[in-house]
Amino acid sequence: MRDIAVQVNSDFDGRLKWRSRYLVHRARRRGRTGLLLQVDLRDPPRSMSLKWCLVSVTESGRQLCSVDRTSIRKVRFIPLPPGPHPLHLEVTRHRKRRSTQAQQNVVLGQGDILLVTCDPVQPNVFYRRSPVVDTWSAQILQADPNA
Repeated sequence: MRDIAVQVNSDFDGRLKWRSRYLVHRARRRGRTGLLLQVDLRDPPRSMSLKWCLVSVTESGRQLCSVDRTSIRKVRFIPLPPGPHPLHLEVTRHRKRRSTQAQQNVVLGQGDILLVTCDPVQPNVFYRRSPVVDTWSAQILQADPNA
């Protein structure tokens, strides 16, 4: 088996889950600044495979959030203070050499939301094609100045 690569895009393809749209709307209505993590895991929770993965976001050694196949919700909103944030995006797997990491430095203004989506490689999925690389996208949703 070959190693897994990682790809980080600055553009977003526009596919938000219903819960993500709801959390963005609620955060904007309350004027909150933060990070919204959406993970597209297609691995069933009762799978007996060792091909599990854990998707996590950390900042300066402090874990902000993580999602795995046993998580009830695959979408998380984490409030962050405005300012610079050095984020560490990571997909951890059973085999360490197949784990991937990426760094993302962002500067958030008051009311901005960092939308981070992850589509990790899931080799045992047969009902929808899995990507060949761990695909991350990160985009800052600017606060509405008229609000």
